[in-house]
Amino acid sequence: MLALVALLAIACAADAADPTDLIERCPLTIPSQPSFVPPEPYPPEAPAIYKSVWYGTYRLWTMLDPDGGIWTGLPKTDGVFGEKTLWWSDNYSVASEPLTVTGRQLDGSASFESEAGGSGTGGFRDGLGSFMLVGVEIPAAGCWELTAQYRDADLSYVVAVEG
Repeated sequence: MLALVALLAIACAADAADPTDLIERCPLTIPSQPSFVPPEPYPPEAPAIYKSVWYGTYRLWTMLDPDGGIWTGLPKTDGVFGEKTLWWSDNYSVASEPLTVTGRQLDGSASFESEAGGSGTGGFRDGLGSFMLVGVEIPAAGCWELTAQYRDADLSYVVAVEG
């Protein structure tokens, strides 16, 4: 019996370590083409340096990889992967309620919640306009659905996080 448990543990570890398998089983969000075009004064296309496209609606949008998000090489501290996410809204105000980003692991049972609000998490940059910055702490590699909520809008997408 102990040998069977050890064999299952080895098989599961090998499966989790195979990034090809992760990508094949994860229903990555592929933005529609042509992609969302945000309202003025925001740029109609995401800056080329990010190799991304806009995804969402005027109420809440972000940038996504046009082929689906595969997050690799993320910094890992105390077993948690860190990533910064940028979000935009046509009705963004630094004085408004916070933006919340939650994560639900689709191939496991882990989850997280990150909240950001106030002027300390807002930013402005030429080519990006005013945006909200939220750092997320992802507790495990795998397939993740992220959902952002701001005011009366929410937006979800699925990414693969490689360990």
